[in-house]
Amino acid sequence: MKFLQYQLIKFSHNVFKNINLKLLLILSYPIGIIYSVISFRNTVMLFRRSKTLNKYLDLKYNPILVKINYAKYWLELLWLTKPNFENKILDNVNIQNKKYIDNIKKQGAIFALPHIGNWEMAIPVGNHLNLDLLAVAEPLNNELVLNWFKNLRETLGCEIIIGGKGQNTFDTIVNKLEEGKHVCLLSDRSINKTGVGTVFFDNLASFPKGPVALALKTQVPIVPTAFLKVNGQYNLIFDKPFYVPLFENESISIQQGLKTLSKSFEKLINIAPNQWHSIQPVWSNEY
Repeated sequence: MKFLQYQLIKFSHNVFKNINLKLLLILSYPIGIIYSVISFRNTVMLFRRSKTLNKYLDLKYNPILVKINYAKYWLELLWLTKPNFENKILDNVNIQNKKYIDNIKKQGAIFALPHIGNWEMAIPVGNHLNLDLLAVAEPLNNELVLNWFKNLRETLGCEIIIGGKGQNTFDTIVNKLEEGKHVCLLSDRSINKTGVGTVFFDNLASFPKGPVALALKTQVPIVPTAFLKVNGQYNLIFDKPFYVPLFENESISIQQGLKTLSKSFEKLINIAPNQWHSIQPVWSNEY
């Protein structure tokens, strides 16, 4: 079964990378609607989420559009190669707030991203900006699929290290940051339910403490970042970098850092809330 899963992804990639992306993305609509139906319980959770989110958003959060955008993410991912991106997208990417990173290129930094838009596409743009990128991949049950994702991201221009138990990931990233690496971390939900309680859209969420703890340890800045498509235009958006304040109590420092990060994520998500395809539980009442 694992081998068949890998072969399906590999076959789809070999086919989709040769198709016009605009035509390919048309498939996201029927796929997203079908996915909304077959993942009914999850869709119901997202409708409950919408009641909370829509109190704070300028644009309405629509769970069906979220599932469609999730399908778009996967179709873009299976289409994505470095030549495809450089030849057909890179020159048309709008970079917002580039000034924020001009002064940190020669030092380590943490680019913290929510699960919004297509973060894979941020990799070749980061290379174009002379960023020395590194990311952490969580281990998967299917090692063949894990290696496929790892190879794709590395061909796009991002060094990948595999996390998980027994890998001493924290210390490895500390060393990489001290060497001047720019580390990219998805940071809006805790996968293993061991995150830190953080107020997010006025509700208690579980955020991973890793990005903030790393910034506190190394005293490098955190740069909240998102790669979005708005009105047909791809945008790499940098929010204002911040340093995690150093208090006497480490836990207070981490809480304050997460508070700042959550506010930045609220701002980024508000730009295109239906591209925030974090379809797993985020708030404590969703677990």
